[in-house]
Amino acid sequence: MTGRRAALGWLAALPLLAAGCATPGAPPAPLPVSFEASRWAGRFAVTMTEPGAEPRVERASGRFVIESRSGATLLELFSPLGQTLATASLQGGRAELLTSEGRRYEAASAEDLTEQVFGWRMPVGDLPRWLRGRLANPSETSEGRPAAGTERGWAIRLDDWRPAGPARLNLDWPAAPNGRLEINLKLIVDDAS
Repeated sequence: MTGRRAALGWLAALPLLAAGCATPGAPPAPLPVSFEASRWAGRFAVTMTEPGAEPRVERASGRFVIESRSGATLLELFSPLGQTLATASLQGGRAELLTSEGRRYEAASAEDLTEQVFGWRMPVGDLPRWLRGRLANPSETSEGRPAAGTERGWAIRLDDWRPAGPARLNLDWPAAPNGRLEINLKLIVDDAS
């Protein structure tokens, strides 16, 4: 894979919400005060659209694992069949991406790294916070839980709340369409611990 196809393949492993993959859950339970997940595993789906006279649309999906402990974040992406696509790690002001082909990319931040590899900035380091249901200035559900917000140019929607946090995370970039490249990333959390 090269260029955007490699980027799409890498993102495909991100925890995303694939249309029709979610099943209705039980009514939301109150969040435990003492519980905070540090590991999430699930499915992702990404759609990249280049608007134009003949819009170009690329889609990918797969599985992901995100771990966030002691200021470090690890993101592993897998194909739908379980092959490792890429591993990204953020720690101590450094970001690194290792692809299944053995290519290694390094940068000062996750945003710089994803811009270098994909051509656009993805706040990978913010995913654990968002998966915990923490958004800056969010709109809230009738139960008082965060529902949606905008951060770092991304429109974020949290759905299907469970004790560990939202089970679905929907991200759109840019938050306000600008007639250029548009990204939709959906994550479905199957397990949070």
